[in-house]
Amino acid sequence: MIWHIIKRELFDHINSLRFILTVVILSALMVTNAVVHLRAHPKRVRNYSEKITKSANELKSRSELYALARKGPGDLYKRPSSLAFIADGGDAYLPKNISNGESWSISGQGGEVKSNWWLNYGTVNPDATDLTPYATKIDWVFIITYLLSFIPLLFTFDALSGEREQGTLRLCLANPISRPVLLIGKFLGTLITVLIPFVFAVLLNLAVISVDSWTQLSVADWGRLGLILLIAACYAGIFVGLGLMVSAGTREPRVSLVVLLLIWVAGVIFMPSTLGTLSTKWMPPVQTMDQFRDARKAALKQINDDYGARMSAVKEKKSPNLPSLSELQKLYETSPEAAMAAAEKLRGTWETEGDEELALKAELIKGDVEIRERLNRERLDAQIAQVQRARAVTRLSPAAIVQYALESMAGTGFNRHLQYLEHVHQHTKQFRQFIVETDRADIQSPHFIGVPKGMSQKPVASEAIPKFEDKIAFSDTFNTATLDLLLLVLLLGVFVSGAFLVFIRSEV
Repeated sequence: MIWHIIKRELFDHINSLRFILTVVILSALMVTNAVVHLRAHPKRVRNYSEKITKSANELKSRSELYALARKGPGDLYKRPSSLAFIADGGDAYLPKNISNGESWSISGQGGEVKSNWWLNYGTVNPDATDLTPYATKIDWVFIITYLLSFIPLLFTFDALSGEREQGTLRLCLANPISRPVLLIGKFLGTLITVLIPFVFAVLLNLAVISVDSWTQLSVADWGRLGLILLIAACYAGIFVGLGLMVSAGTREPRVSLVVLLLIWVAGVIFMPSTLGTLSTKWMPPVQTMDQFRDARKAALKQINDDYGARMSAVKEKKSPNLPSLSELQKLYETSPEAAMAAAEKLRGTWETEGDEELALKAELIKGDVEIRERLNRERLDAQIAQVQRARAVTRLSPAAIVQYALESMAGTGFNRHLQYLEHVHQHTKQFRQFIVETDRADIQSPHFIGVPKGMSQKPVASEAIPKFEDKIAFSDTFNTATLDLLLLVLLLGVFVSGAFLVFIRSEV
């Protein structure tokens, strides 16, 4: 009996003008998406390949261990996703690489000291307009978020209220057909009707994209595509259930259509952007760049002052019979020649570097890197926390949920950037550990990392240097999308159950 109702719904919908328009609109948008992707993706892949090749060549040229310790692994680039045509993910607002921070050098007591490399994370923009669903490109997110929520409403607004107005609903239930069976048949029939043109448009999109040699989809990519289609089907099912629920509770199709349009505008268009904007106003402000620089300057000044005082103490301990700088100045006023001779001896003492001086320099360089990266990481974590809170608030809208799920599965957007940061942190730890272990393997090295005279002078084989490789793993994309998938399934159950309860309690 359910199959008979499904076939009747399919036949009625497929022979309607709105079905033909749905096929045309979805196909046109999917082809447009594919054409835009064919123009943009090859350039994106070429740029990425050229940059990682250049970075790898620069890394190979550093055969000295000190050069590796000072300049680091170079720029670390984020791999572009082969499924970027599905979800842009606001990648234009996110850093595409992490570079080394600006180097510095100081000359003074104890000679010259040069900085080691440290991570410069760039900026994650916490502005609500960049974080919430904001369609600026015709990607799958735009098509699914807006059309796969609007089209089901056009097919369901008169599914029950229209039959009630015409009297066919009473006649249908006069037969041995229960209300749950009728509702399930209409739900499945309408959902299949909506998915037929969508799947056709998807196949058309993939057929156009497959002609491009730059877009090579792996087995994992096809697996993610399958899950993306399930997400789209679940999202469409939510609005099919919503349409049936409203249609079951009204007696006139026009009333049902007006109510559904108001709900669609509020839930899909108004809520995501408005909730994102309001959420940023409720959050504590992130440290400004001026505040960040002041805090970093104060922390660095403290360790520099401490270094200067300790270095002076070491040098004065090594030259107890020589005058101090203040004494040397007084001596110069009375006996310039004696002062010049004493200054020459003092300069020779200060330029001499022993283990104590090398240890102080290594400690200064290490402390400088730790402070810079700690403060950078704290500011980055504060920005990330704001983004995550804003995304949690906007998840009150199904449109936001499906966007975040699609971005995660496509390997783009904010969650993908967090995975990239994690890869960078793992590589950074591995790279620094490699420098330490390589230096320890040389028994002739004093083992003061970051100081030219304090590190191993043996050449380093380029093959042994750790290489950074950013990957988009299926498990990572699925894990980040799990919460949004569960929320979509929950909403589907809520709206289908709501349609069932309203229809059971409504009068025919």
